Amino acid sequence: MEELSLKEIQKETLETFKVLDSICRKNNLHYYLAFGTLIGAVRHNGIIPWDDDIDIMMMRDDFNKLAEYVQNHQEELKHYRICTRKNTRNYSPSIPRFVNTDFIFESSYSYEKKFEQGVFVDIYPLDNCGNSFDYGKNLGAKIRKLDKKFMIKLNPDNGKKGLKGLARKAYSAFLNITRFDFEREVKKITDRKTSPEDKYVGVLYDCDPMEKSVLSHITEHQFEDMKAYIPEDFDSILNLTHKGYMTLPPESERVPHHNYKIFRKD
Repeated sequence: MEELSLKEIQKETLETFKVLDSICRKNNLHYYLAFGTLIGAVRHNGIIPWDDDIDIMMMRDDFNKLAEYVQNHQEELKHYRICTRKNTRNYSPSIPRFVNTDFIFESSYSYEKKFEQGVFVDIYPLDNCGNSFDYGKNLGAKIRKLDKKFMIKLNPDNGKKGLKGLARKAYSAFLNITRFDFEREVKKITDRKTSPEDKYVGVLYDCDPMEKSVLSHITEHQFEDMKAYIPEDFDSILNLTHKGYMTLPPESERVPHHNYKIFRKD
């Protein structure tokens, strides 16, 4: 198998993103470039030169419609699909990915179970999370505890040795016996503690909440050789987690931050 270089990963990821963008536009589904990808758009008009993935956010309702569309048009989309913990065996990421299975994804973590994927775009679904920042943050903390339980259940080894390793394996066995279901437990919490009228939204698995109003207006922005959607108030969003985002990091930090390899299928 041929391993892809960083430039090749960026190229194939962009092509995968274009397919996703086309589906969203066709079905009037709203997404926003997020995290380092949003920085790349406003600072470089494209992918950060040393970045190795593309991140988007979208409201949960729009994501559910996207997932349904992809499922219903699988024959037309061929090797493109959405991977989640529910539909992909051993899938460990807490967020869904839109993937091109013409490629092979290989984690650099030896303990991580293999799962079918390829070149991918990370999708961060936004959920309602209350009417205050603190409420949303506490809700996210509960979800992340469930996420840790899922990871112990899926990958009990995790490189731990001695008593810690034995304890982790025992807990993993317990979670499997009791049929711990991550998605079911998350739904219990969100159904009970959130509402469509909530002022705040957030990626409960991953980052702090933000006011829903900052995402109420989107605009198009140059992104490589295409236009992509970003929030008009991108500055407020980026300053939550990336203060000084327009300043380039030191050269020593201009490297990919993910531990995986991508191979082209023979």
